[in-house]
Amino acid sequence: MTGFTVHGSLDLQIQDRILLIEGCGPWNLESVKEAYKRFSPLVETLYGSPWASLIIFHGDPIYVPDAADYIIKTIKRERENGSVASAILVGESNSPEFAKRHLSELHTKANDTFRFFPNREEAAWWLVQKITAAQIT
Repeated sequence: MTGFTVHGSLDLQIQDRILLIEGCGPWNLESVKEAYKRFSPLVETLYGSPWASLIIFHGDPIYVPDAADYIIKTIKRERENGSVASAILVGESNSPEFAKRHLSELHTKANDTFRFFPNREEAAWWLVQKITAAQIT
């Protein structure tokens, strides 16, 4: 049986205790698994203290069902390893309202604390507040 071609792209970097994820979709399971495998060592450097994700979507920010299930499991695992919140920007995506509905469903199923923002500055400020609150508790 032949695998599918990877669809979509993701780039990750860390700024302080914030994992910046920027991607262009749509994504299939192969692209999600490949990205997680490639970026796992980077993400694991955040474990042990509260951290958060700032996610910026371009293109069509949708996941096929098997990739969506994988993302839900990944978010749950990251929550167990210190992730306290996700700030999501979909303004540069092809259909922001659909993206909000689709991504809300995934993050809700993963029991994530998340919110949508119009820009990076507001999103980063909210995440810093969430990280700080988690460090105090």
